Amino acid sequence: MKAAIYARFSSDKQTDRSIEDQVALCRAICEREGLIVVAVYDDRAISGASTLNRLGWQRLMRDAKAGKFDVLVAEALDRISRDQEDLAGIHKRLRFAGIEIRTAQDGIAGDIHIGVKGLLGSLYLKDLAQKTRRGQAGVIRDGRHNGGRSYGYRPIPGKRGELEIDEAEAATVRQIFADYLDARSPRDIAAALNKKGVPGPRGGVWNASTIAGSRKRLNGILQNELYVGRIVWNRQTFIKDPETGKRISRENPREQWMSADAEHLRIIDADTWVRVRKRREDRGGPKGAYATRPKHLLSGLVKCGCCGSGYIVGGNDKRGSLLVCTRMKETGLCENRRTVPREKIEALVLKGIEENLAAPELIAEYVREYHRMSRELHSSTAHRHRDLEKRLGNVNGAISKAVDVLLAEAPSRALRDRLAALEAERDEIEAEIAALAPPAVEFHPNAANAYRDKVRHLKRALAESDEDSRAAAHEAIREIVEKVVIHPRGPYKPVEIEIYGQLAALLRISERAAADPLESRGVLVAGIGFEPMTFRL
Repeated sequence: MKAAIYARFSSDKQTDRSIEDQVALCRAICEREGLIVVAVYDDRAISGASTLNRLGWQRLMRDAKAGKFDVLVAEALDRISRDQEDLAGIHKRLRFAGIEIRTAQDGIAGDIHIGVKGLLGSLYLKDLAQKTRRGQAGVIRDGRHNGGRSYGYRPIPGKRGELEIDEAEAATVRQIFADYLDARSPRDIAAALNKKGVPGPRGGVWNASTIAGSRKRLNGILQNELYVGRIVWNRQTFIKDPETGKRISRENPREQWMSADAEHLRIIDADTWVRVRKRREDRGGPKGAYATRPKHLLSGLVKCGCCGSGYIVGGNDKRGSLLVCTRMKETGLCENRRTVPREKIEALVLKGIEENLAAPELIAEYVREYHRMSRELHSSTAHRHRDLEKRLGNVNGAISKAVDVLLAEAPSRALRDRLAALEAERDEIEAEIAALAPPAVEFHPNAANAYRDKVRHLKRALAESDEDSRAAAHEAIREIVEKVVIHPRGPYKPVEIEIYGQLAALLRISERAAADPLESRGVLVAGIGFEPMTFRL
């Protein structure tokens, strides 16, 4: 039988020797059991909590589906996965492919091994997380720092969790605070630092967000309490998204935050800190007022073709709001200074939807889908109606028997309670039957025309609708648009526009629009199978 070996270790603090040791152990098992090793797969310094980010494991599963081996050999089941759901799914898929799992600890892994070891692996991860957090809390109580690198400080060699001030970076921090109090915006400060060639916190460039941070998460240079000698920890928790395997941060309640004084780490004096906080509060909106939905149709979707950054509103003229590259505006490091009118971009998207969703074939599909849904609704309603009628008959029968007993002899308390419950159930069923039979709705002959008119005047309908309806329509439209990329083509030349997403499957922009001198040339992109389209915005 052909065998594949899989080895993995979790932490970058371990050595690659762990992989070699696991492989040697598995080879010994294969030699003892007469298996021919045809492939070795490994993942180094990657957690077993998910399989989505393990390239070695992904290759192994592809080869398993191709039938390249018959047995999977590993040191233990927790090398394959520590997640209970993943381990059960792996066992199920490999068994379907005719591949068995063998380990040094358990031999041939069966359903019981998978269930027990999967549970133990999950409990191990949870226990490890709790012990890690307990240790981190102890570090904070000792006045040490257990977070990532904070700009302005460097770790003290040989003293875990202890920091010291980096005077060169501390001078930059003090300059940022001073510039902000001199009424300079975070964008201006970032641009000035970039022009001087001062490296950012991660060695790259400075952005306005690096300096200002988020008012909700209280991060950024201007909100880092470490600069006034106070360590704050546990502001957020990281969990893995089971769909992607990526870590997602979530804010913890304020009462769970931990803090400790660290006066030896102070860079900013108390008066400067208070004045900066007051200026931020004066310039900010109401406390706790955070946007929960995009303000405009394409908010966050328009990207710069030069650097890939997003476009934001950067001014106004007679055409309305003008969008400009964020990187250019906040750091001054992007050469793309072209602005584009927001309303023109939105009009292009809406025009494509209006022209193409009103096509005769789509109208016909709309009618067919209506009738299909109507038939399904009536079918499920009729089935539900029959079930309720059957339940009602049973309840009425039980009520009749209870009444007969009441008339024949002295009723007990339990019988009276049972009768009351049956009568309440009967009333509930009758009410549900009444609500289940709405008046029949016939498809009006003019419904298709009404649909066509609504689509053709989508922009006007959105403008006239209320806030909630408009927001819901915007969300539906944004689902078919992945991004809109703006490419400058030189001074006084129209910009080139690329639209990515499912919209390209709908849009077939007419070349008649090319006569408009105010519009721009562009392309629609939706991946393989969609031809490039040109239009003028």
